Amino acid sequence: MDTRKAEVMERIRTYGIIKDPHWLDRPDELVPMWVMLEAFLELIERLDPPNRPFD
Repeated sequence: MDTRKAEVMERIRTYGIIKDPHWLDRPDELVPMWVMLEAFLELIERLDPPNRPFD
């Protein structure tokens, strides 16, 4: 794995965006749509938590 990919994968691991080690160890592998959607949902929930007060 080249340096850039390793850096990106480490950041994803650090932020906990993708937690499944199967996907974290294979950055060049095609992933099912549900994996990408799960990552997007994780980001959305971090940016706009569902239990955040309105004021």
